[in-house]
Amino acid sequence: MDSKYQPQLVEEKIYKEWEEKGYFIATVNKNKKPFSIILPPPNANGSLHLGHAMFTYEDIMIRFNKMTGKETLWLLGLDHAGTETQFVFEKYLKKQGKSRYDYKRDELYKMIWDYVAENKNTIKNQLKRLGFALDWSREKFTMDPEIVKIVYKTFEDLYNQGLVYRANKLINYCTNCGTSFSDLEVVYVERTDSLYYMKYGPFTLATTRPETKFGDTAVAVHPDDKRYQKWIGNEIEIDGLIGKFKVIVVADRAVDPKFGTGAVKVTPAHDFNDYEIAKRHNLPMKQVIGFDGKLNELAGKYKGLRVFSARQQIVADLQAKGQMIKIKEDYIHRVGTCYRCG
Repeated sequence: MDSKYQPQLVEEKIYKEWEEKGYFIATVNKNKKPFSIILPPPNANGSLHLGHAMFTYEDIMIRFNKMTGKETLWLLGLDHAGTETQFVFEKYLKKQGKSRYDYKRDELYKMIWDYVAENKNTIKNQLKRLGFALDWSREKFTMDPEIVKIVYKTFEDLYNQGLVYRANKLINYCTNCGTSFSDLEVVYVERTDSLYYMKYGPFTLATTRPETKFGDTAVAVHPDDKRYQKWIGNEIEIDGLIGKFKVIVVADRAVDPKFGTGAVKVTPAHDFNDYEIAKRHNLPMKQVIGFDGKLNELAGKYKGLRVFSARQQIVADLQAKGQMIKIKEDYIHRVGTCYRCG
């Protein structure tokens, strides 16, 4: 007998025998109590990592309950991971000097699908090498037609029960990745940007995003700020770059009197603080930046420009019109960014 245990010589053979004899296949048995666990489906955008070894706890529970006479099922599943996988694949393309825009939509889809299929095989081999008591006869993939059908049906049921609804709300959205993401996935970074002081009717306002002014629906001031008391509740006319428009002046304690001039423009569709102010004062939302990252028809002649290009052009036009009072170029603030691409 060899003095050292060499797992590579025996474990694969043992696991194959377990599979062939169907030790992990669950059956309906009315005479036994059922015990089942759904394997948290690993993302098929790469190999398993050390954290997946935690599945060992589930393996222990399945084996223990099987030994106590229960009918056990450890259901195997793999997740396509959606935009997460696309992001990982785009990083892979970047290393080759390519980008997703070098391929047609159907070509890119097939490439990612093949990439996922390869990763699925790698993951399954890794799970077997870990000796997990999974029921391979019931393997599921989140893009299986029957799974997709169940997901659609579930949403339909939730909608019919009034538990899912559609509303006009502000969300985190990345125009590069083309998807929304949760608050927990927002990465805040400290950044130095320009703070633009511009003429806005009877006020001078400070903002880092002058390109959003076409979506403004109010000016907000602090209720205790004596400088602006006479304007609260009044509607003011603004001589804008694409014509005149009117906004109302509201008083809200969320406004910091020490920021800029103490008066801020309110753009509910493009700022979470402004969105909350809008809800409190029943202000309308005007989305001026599309999901493609370009200004839309509400921006008039600036339609079709991407955010930073629009900002440069708008600043230049405000300066030409004498409405740009000053620019503070060393303004430090925290900016929310996409956790995938920044």
